[in-house]
Amino acid sequence: MKRLFVHALLFCLSFGTFSHVQAATPEKITASYGAISGTMAPIWVAKDARLFEKYGLDLSLVYIPGGPRSIMSLLGGSLQFVNHSGMPALEAYQRGADTALIASSMNRLEHAVVANKSITSVEQLRGKVLGISAPGALTDILMREGLRLNGISEKDVTIIPVGDEGGRLNALQTSRIDAAIISGIQRLTAKRLGFRELIDFSKLPIEVSGSSILARHSYVLKNPDITLRLLKAWIEGTYLFKANPDLGIAVLKKYVATRDDEVVNAIYQQNKERLSSKPVPYVRVVRSMIHLLSRARPDIPPASPEGFAETRFVKQLEDAGFFEEMQRRYGQ
Repeated sequence: MKRLFVHALLFCLSFGTFSHVQAATPEKITASYGAISGTMAPIWVAKDARLFEKYGLDLSLVYIPGGPRSIMSLLGGSLQFVNHSGMPALEAYQRGADTALIASSMNRLEHAVVANKSITSVEQLRGKVLGISAPGALTDILMREGLRLNGISEKDVTIIPVGDEGGRLNALQTSRIDAAIISGIQRLTAKRLGFRELIDFSKLPIEVSGSSILARHSYVLKNPDITLRLLKAWIEGTYLFKANPDLGIAVLKKYVATRDDEVVNAIYQQNKERLSSKPVPYVRVVRSMIHLLSRARPDIPPASPEGFAETRFVKQLEDAGFFEEMQRRYGQ
């Protein structure tokens, strides 16, 4: 790993990653990521390649599994930014919080409902125990919607929270649950272990911001420069991840804690293709998410999608030629 990090550092230097490091004292901020998934790779790369430092930020990066917990930390002020699905932040917004979606690099879902080997169809999930991460989390909403689209009422199953991706896979392996919604490395691992994929959410008519940068409206309006610098580092992390497979794979191995080359290579290729280098927070995707939430949480009051999708920051970067600069630097 040490040799790989040195290689990554040399790569960054060769591409001028540190050529414009801010001379002033870096701004201290804290951000979280919410899943051990390849969709989080850009923020991991940006952290390990010191891209936040390049843009004058001293970022503390913490792992908070589950969207609701990270949004509570955001609203409580212990976090300034969250890298996670936009769904829990949207629910908070619809309930009156000042949460905002300022960027989204993936609007396709990588989740699947995976079941033990004796269950061969979605219909056989009736009467079974299904695992999600936490009540109100994206996995909770998707599980219920996936069942509905396959003609099964949530009343016909028992849905329980069993924690993060690793916890859900472990619960499957120990037969604590009959099926779970999982993604990323755990989905690939489950498939290799012989568990059956019953619902592939990438094939369903659902648009959800699966890897977003989330913040509070009040914070980003008061701190637009910090917000732009955070986005620059995160976006450059995406370009660097795609341009340098050695670095990307090394970072994935570090954060997903596996040495299985086949699994890591598959995660890298999948996310290299799916992650958008221009993470526009589309209003149409927010509309899709509101529609999804309205079915899962009928008590939530309606809200304007334009009020949640804060598009100005990505547009400012585009108008300033930032994406053109990244394309010249990284050849994408």
